[in-house]
Amino acid sequence: MIPPRETELKLLFTDQAHALLDRHFAAINGEKGCKKHLVTTYYDSPDLLLRQSGLSLRIRRAGRQRIQTLKATGEGNQLALDRREWEWVIKSDRPDLSVLSETPFGPQITALQEKLLPVWVSDVHRTTHIFRHERALVEAAIDEGCVRAGSARDMVRELELEIREGPVRVLYDLALALQAVVPLRLGVLTKAERGYRLLTGAPAVSVRNGRPLLSGKITLADGFSILIRSGLNTLINNQPAAEAGDPEGIHQMRVAIRQLRTMLQMIAYKDQDRSVLNLFQSELRRIGRELGEARDWDVLCLQTLPAAFATHDEGDLIRMLTDVAQEKRTAAHQQLRRELETPALTTLILSLAAWIEETAFPGGKDGQAVSLSHIVPKRLDRLARRVKGRGKHIRGLSPQERHALRKSLKKLRYGVNYFSALYPAHAVKTYVKRCKKLLRHLGEINDATVAATLIGTLGETHLEIAPVVGIFARWNDKRQRHALRSLASAWKVFRDTELFWH
Repeated sequence: MIPPRETELKLLFTDQAHALLDRHFAAINGEKGCKKHLVTTYYDSPDLLLRQSGLSLRIRRAGRQRIQTLKATGEGNQLALDRREWEWVIKSDRPDLSVLSETPFGPQITALQEKLLPVWVSDVHRTTHIFRHERALVEAAIDEGCVRAGSARDMVRELELEIREGPVRVLYDLALALQAVVPLRLGVLTKAERGYRLLTGAPAVSVRNGRPLLSGKITLADGFSILIRSGLNTLINNQPAAEAGDPEGIHQMRVAIRQLRTMLQMIAYKDQDRSVLNLFQSELRRIGRELGEARDWDVLCLQTLPAAFATHDEGDLIRMLTDVAQEKRTAAHQQLRRELETPALTTLILSLAAWIEETAFPGGKDGQAVSLSHIVPKRLDRLARRVKGRGKHIRGLSPQERHALRKSLKKLRYGVNYFSALYPAHAVKTYVKRCKKLLRHLGEINDATVAATLIGTLGETHLEIAPVVGIFARWNDKRQRHALRSLASAWKVFRDTELFWH
């Protein structure tokens, strides 16, 4: 049995937007939406074994009707959620496990029969509109209510756009059109995930970008589409952690921005696509700067200052320096949170997602005819030449030139990382190892440069901490000189390493 698949896009709205969305969809559809009160109870074992297995079992009550649903985690290469889903009409408020034999998970869930209990509840008022948009049949569900777990609750105001029939690109186009009607933000958390966090008190966590496996036979268009989708997923999935102030969430969003920019730079595109790519690059760069500001203060407060004063007793001046640095870090986080709460990031992600759903992406009609393995060596060569040119006179580089070298080397590293599966592992391993070592030295030098700038600004505005600023400056200069002494040899080893893609 091939299970039905649910492809949906989740968008969050403010409390004033419900009526606007309802009127907008009613105008499209020519009639009012269908209103229902939905109370959905989620079941799991006390140790949440179903959730650990990527499963969600629930019973939804709408009037006298009871619908039991089993959902399984879906494919991770699309921004729109894509999940396997099974539904049954049942008569009880308790799960009917006999019907689960139709699924691959029947034995696993039935084994938990005695342990299953209600764990959290979603209680929402839903207005549903079904209509044609472009080439697709779309269901728009406007939900407002809450998720409850014990005495804890979380407000729900979300719009779910689901493709019933047609291409997934329509979801992105429709969501972009709705941005002109009401500000919307992409939602990452399902109601089940909200319930889990309420129940356990678990914070939002960062997500690392898993490297998609690419085969040598994959086409140029399909390969780059997979890679960009992967980057977009990493970007949006780390947003909750970044908004909560998690340093690793901020770092992973910044890494995703850089990886996306590298992929866009590597794409073979026609002249008429340059303006579109330039717009994407510009917006990615702008958001990256906001993330970078918060990241710089994170590194200073959480890594650099503790290391600098590890051998010093914590006196009043050190505490004062740490406190004023922490104030700056808090302000940078607040500024980043304001940026992430605007619709700008959602608009960028939706636009990129819609663009890569184009049949002509990338490389026009040739994109599906040319293999990725044919074009990758040329793209990696281009990145490698830029690195080699910028590191040519490495001993005499200015701080700005070293920073440019580091950025180019990071782009090369991202490209190598993504396409390494196309080449023998032993050759890739040596190249990556030496690339990482060079990046580590450049990173230490850059961290010292950034720290000197940040501490310098604090010293200018807080003259009373001048003595401890001086202590820090001497420690910082020493670590920078140490990294600089190792840089030339690391560069020579890397420069002389054979390019494995040749």
